[in-house]
Amino acid sequence: MKFIYLLFFIVFLLIGFVLSVSNSAPIKINYYYGWLEMPLSFALLTMFVVGVVLGVGVGVWNNFKLRRKFSKLSKQASITKQEVTNLRTFPINSSN
Repeated sequence: MKFIYLLFFIVFLLIGFVLSVSNSAPIKINYYYGWLEMPLSFALLTMFVVGVVLGVGVGVWNNFKLRRKFSKLSKQASITKQEVTNLRTFPINSSN
């Protein structure tokens, strides 16, 4: 399975290399305060890296929130389990 992943990685890397060589014309990116000229392949790679970083950041944030929620619910479950154990061992007084 690792071989297949490696093969796909190499194929996509070669496709990306061929596309970047054939599309090396510079593009102009306009900002609010100016502009920047760079090759198309570099602009695409930069946007891809920014997207990956933002995606990983969102994933880490969600993971952090879920871990915190899991910890809170785990503590609550432990308290509830202790209460159930205490109620089971509590003697029943029947006063008729």
